[in-house]
Amino acid sequence: MFESIMWKYMKEEKNLLLELLNQEYKELDLDALYVVAHGSSYNAASAIAPFISKYAGIRVYVYTPSSFKYNADSIYFENKEKTWVLGISQTGTSRGVLEALEDIKEKGYRIVSITNEKNSPIDVLSDQTYFLNCGIENSNAKTKGYSSTLVVLLCLGIYWAYSKNKISKDIFEKMEEELRNQILEIPCVIEKTINWCKEHGYGKDMSNIYVIGNGMNFATAMEGQLKLMETQCIPTMFNDVVEFSHGMHRSLNENSFVLLINDGVDSDLMNKTFDYCHLKKYNVCMIDALNHMDTDIINVKNFEYTHSILLMTSVIQVISAFVPENNGMDPNRDANNDYTDWMETRV
Repeated sequence: MFESIMWKYMKEEKNLLLELLNQEYKELDLDALYVVAHGSSYNAASAIAPFISKYAGIRVYVYTPSSFKYNADSIYFENKEKTWVLGISQTGTSRGVLEALEDIKEKGYRIVSITNEKNSPIDVLSDQTYFLNCGIENSNAKTKGYSSTLVVLLCLGIYWAYSKNKISKDIFEKMEEELRNQILEIPCVIEKTINWCKEHGYGKDMSNIYVIGNGMNFATAMEGQLKLMETQCIPTMFNDVVEFSHGMHRSLNENSFVLLINDGVDSDLMNKTFDYCHLKKYNVCMIDALNHMDTDIINVKNFEYTHSILLMTSVIQVISAFVPENNGMDPNRDANNDYTDWMETRV
């Protein structure tokens, strides 16, 4: 075990993310932000969009490229001078994102982007670019690139909130300190999660999993579902805890795994779901920021403004690498890898 390249990437995260705090984040004159992204980038944007709206007072809408092209007609009712479109592509070559941005730029909207690659197609297309600076990530399931995207988006939200006078200098400094302290905590969370997974032999013979989250961490559940699908190559599902009781719960059985993300949002329902799964003897685990104690709980520190999202993500990333290796598989193995070439998803 622990031979996958994913472990190396996870161990790089702390230093990479700390460096991102020093990147220059510029003020944008905007009231509305439309985000276009695929996969993990879409999940990261979905996670941080409510944070930006809440603290910076900006309307933020997150779309996949296809949905943006065909369903985002509301952008044409916005003040074009106060509206920016944010494209996210770690490689800078995502065909769907680029096509959507090229189309909207022709209509006179300005483009800001987040990418890892300078002089990539998305960087060249953009009016302003922020870089992930996370290096090469040769893995089917992105880890450090996802965490870097979260941090860049959080930094933008914090800076925009302060530059628009939506938060005080005191709150600005508290948010910055919280983000830094959360990053510093990541190695401890990685080690704790590895030890918990080893002790419990977590994920042995896993054939399906449900990942449940709320609030900002609803998108962490989306990312958890995607990561376990990419590495374990099994059916996975995500939902919030309220919607879980509206149909999805009916497919649970003794072979089901349920992973709950409890940051305090609808905590009573999370706890009731946890207890129910215990009663039914389902394979249940809860990532918890409220310091509940149980053998099937992985505790992380509670961070007020960001809902411990980086730490919740670190637990998800460890589980995503541990489970396939615990079942004797390489999490980065070939699994229809030729499909992306067939579909020409990169330029």
